[in-house]
Amino acid sequence: MSNFLQKLNAQYDTFTRSHRTVANYLNENLNDVAFCTLEEIADRIGVSTTTIIRFSRALGYSGYSDMQKDIQSSLQTKVSLPERLITLEQYPSNTLLAESFQNDILNIQHTLESQNDQDLQTIIHAVSSAPNVYVLGMRSSFSVAHYMASRLSEIRENIHLIQSVGMLYPEEIVSAKEGDICIAYMFPRYSKLSTTILSWMKNAGVKVVLFTSQNYSAVQGYGDIILPCAISSLSYKNSYAAPLSLSNYLIAAIAQENYEESQKVLEKTESILNQGFYLGL
Repeated sequence: MSNFLQKLNAQYDTFTRSHRTVANYLNENLNDVAFCTLEEIADRIGVSTTTIIRFSRALGYSGYSDMQKDIQSSLQTKVSLPERLITLEQYPSNTLLAESFQNDILNIQHTLESQNDQDLQTIIHAVSSAPNVYVLGMRSSFSVAHYMASRLSEIRENIHLIQSVGMLYPEEIVSAKEGDICIAYMFPRYSKLSTTILSWMKNAGVKVVLFTSQNYSAVQGYGDIILPCAISSLSYKNSYAAPLSLSNYLIAAIAQENYEESQKVLEKTESILNQGFYLGL
């Protein structure tokens, strides 16, 4: 993590709502800020130039140009993905554990502050009442999608994990229709296959709940409800601690919303597991 991002994350809790919007964009788009004018960045974020200037001063800079120079300096040492492991060398082995946990704690805090309670309640009701729920995640996101699908399958029926093994995704989603819902996890780098599936889902009338990064302008059109998540990491890949935490909340809230059904499905699951799947040791 660059010195600029460390400074940004350290002061995040003191920012106003508009300043957090700017911070969320900068956290994932430093390249843009390094080479764009003040007016261009303000237009991309959707805030005024005055907000950007005040934000830079809140970070201790004299103005946007001063902040931009620091960002450019930070990017001079930026390396390609296979080489990003080198950034771990800046952390002494005796502090890496604490630094890693603190990074994830900040991600979770930022994600919590970004949520809209009305959107969350809409999702809880929609997942609870939809005839079928599809869950999608490709590459690294598949691990979180698998977790969500497995947990939802314990508390309600008709949960479908889109696995796309052998490119069989058309057969996995062909029955999806209006009234169904799809929970999708899509983070940079965005999967072309994910966008293809979500486009088809939306055209079929399926409502899409999209877990994605806090700067989601590039994929906003693929989701009906957006759940922005902070995914910054110390190392070479995104951290999914925050999306997993948000998923845990939704699972608990959906179980609470449909307590009786959840109990019945859990009892069925338990009876199946007792039919010789475990030794009982």
